[in-house]
Amino acid sequence: MKKITFTILGLLFTAGGLLAQTYSTGTVPFFGGGPTLAYSGKVDVTATTVTVTLIGPSTRWFGIAFNVAAPNQMDNIGSDVLIFDGTNMTDRSFNGQGIVPPLDTQNWTVTSNTISSGVRTVVATRNRVATEGTDYTFPLGAQPLNLTFARGVSLTVAYHESGNCGSTVSNLATDSFDIMSSKIYPNPANDFVTIELGDLVYEADILIYDVQGKKVKETAVTRENNKVDLAGLHCGSYLLNIKTASGEGSKMIVIN
Repeated sequence: MKKITFTILGLLFTAGGLLAQTYSTGTVPFFGGGPTLAYSGKVDVTATTVTVTLIGPSTRWFGIAFNVAAPNQMDNIGSDVLIFDGTNMTDRSFNGQGIVPPLDTQNWTVTSNTISSGVRTVVATRNRVATEGTDYTFPLGAQPLNLTFARGVSLTVAYHESGNCGSTVSNLATDSFDIMSSKIYPNPANDFVTIELGDLVYEADILIYDVQGKKVKETAVTRENNKVDLAGLHCGSYLLNIKTASGEGSKMIVIN
């Protein structure tokens, strides 16, 4: 009986490990221009869910499209587009040059929408596998991912004007470290954050990036010395990356 029980538990742990696997683009800088103009994005993919994090100016709309080939991305009619207008995250698809992407069935759910010092961080999720023809099924594996992006000159979704759109090829890569087993607090933070590493993790390198993708701090923590000094960093949103011997993971933090 014990042998059967251990076998079943082994299978459950194996399946759980596979389902917990995350592939991420990391934070991809789209535009610079200072903290109130910069725009960046991040895509995280698990077996069941895709999570998109967009960081940009709170006074503008911004959007992202997936697996769209350049040039003339908007001529890829039916390709998947996600747009945030300052209030709503809308599921859309391209329908040709100069045309505001029409609405699709709303499949995205906003899980977080915060503003700090003029910078908005909005996070949305949906099922990884598409439920309609104009949605994109995100791959569960390490591979290139085409991203098209735009930021609007106001909170009205319309023509974005020259210099406010572009495209890039990012890479979905393995994120084998279970970031969810670590605790980062307080968040929002002021002078420091405390990082409690997960089980069987005794030390880690900490890298902090601003919204433009620039590394602004690098340090190390252990189980005993686990505070990260934030002195010298301006108020705003940052990506905190934890690197360990077993992999790495990232979380957004806000400094007040």
